[in-house]
Amino acid sequence: MFAFDAAGGRGWVLHFEPADYRRASFLDRRALHHRDIPGWEVGLEEIEVALADPAPAAALPPSRWIFHIGHCGSSLVSKLLDLLPGVLGLREPLPLLALAHGAADPATARWLAPTRRLLNRGFADTRAVVIKPTSVVTTLAASLLDGHPDRACLLWIDLRSWLATMLRDPGLRADTLATEPLRLAGFGTDELPAADGDGPRLARLWLAEQLRWQRLSTQPGLAGRLTHLDFADVLADPVGATAGLAAHFGLTVPEDWAQRIGGSGLLQRYAKDPEQAYDADARTRELDAAARAHALEIEAGLRWADSALPAEHAQSVLRRLDRTART
Repeated sequence: MFAFDAAGGRGWVLHFEPADYRRASFLDRRALHHRDIPGWEVGLEEIEVALADPAPAAALPPSRWIFHIGHCGSSLVSKLLDLLPGVLGLREPLPLLALAHGAADPATARWLAPTRRLLNRGFADTRAVVIKPTSVVTTLAASLLDGHPDRACLLWIDLRSWLATMLRDPGLRADTLATEPLRLAGFGTDELPAADGDGPRLARLWLAEQLRWQRLSTQPGLAGRLTHLDFADVLADPVGATAGLAAHFGLTVPEDWAQRIGGSGLLQRYAKDPEQAYDADARTRELDAAARAHALEIEAGLRWADSALPAEHAQSVLRRLDRTART
C-alpha cells in the first residue's frame, strides 16, 4: 500500500519485491527510482470488501513497531533488524504519515484500519513485519496499537544530543517546528508549559514524546508490550542492544548475530544513504561541533525541560536529558 487519497477514496498499490524493501530507507518516491515498479489504483470500498474476510486477519502475525523521536538512529536500527531471518522491515510508509497529518479528518481516519492490515502482509518466508514510521506518526501510536497484540519500542536519544542534532540544520529545525501543533495535541499547558525560542520549543517536542510513551506504558492493555531504547546503547553495544530489542519483539537472534552485523557494513555507512560513509566517531564529531555552535540554544532548551518536568515523571525522564551528566 504505497499511498492513498482520502478525499478521492482511492489508493495506490505497488508491486515491491523483498529487495526493494531492503534497499529503501523511505517508502516514498525515493524508493521508486532504481527500477520500474508496476502498480495499480484501487478504491477504498474495494479494499474494505477484500479485507472483510476474517480468515486472512487471523493468519497475520502481530506487527512490531519502532516509534522514535526523529533523527535518533531509527533507520540504522531498522536495517540492523532486517538482518534477522524472516524479518521484513518497512521504513516510513507514506500512508502512516498521511494518517498522522489527517487524524482529525473522518475521510482520512477511515484508512487507518485497512492501512494497518495491508502494511502487515509479508512474503512466503516473512516471519515478522517490523514497521518504522516517520517520527510524527508516534502521535498515532495509541490508535495503531489499540486492540492488537503488537509490540512496540520508542527509540530516543538524550535531549542534549537531540537539540544539537536538530539545531545544526536550519531546514531540519524549521520542518520539525512546523509540526509543533500536531506533536503537542493532547497536552495541556500544565504538562507542557509555553516555550519561547527554538531551543525550548524543540525541548518541548522532545518531552512530549517521552510523556506520550509514559502514558501508553500505563495502559493495562499494553502491559509488557512496550519498551524503549536509548540509541546511545545501540552505538555502545550494537550486538547486545539489537538482540535485546529482538527479544522484546519475540524474534530469534541467530548464533552468528555479531558476524552478521559486522559483515553488513551498516555501522560504517549512513543508514539513510548507504553511499555515504558515516560511523559512530563521525556522529560524535558532528554532534560536538553542533553543540559548540549552538551552545546557548541548547542550554536554554535543557533549562526549560528541567523546569517543566512534571513531578510524577521527573525520576524516569530526568536522566534522559543529558548523557554527559550521567553517572
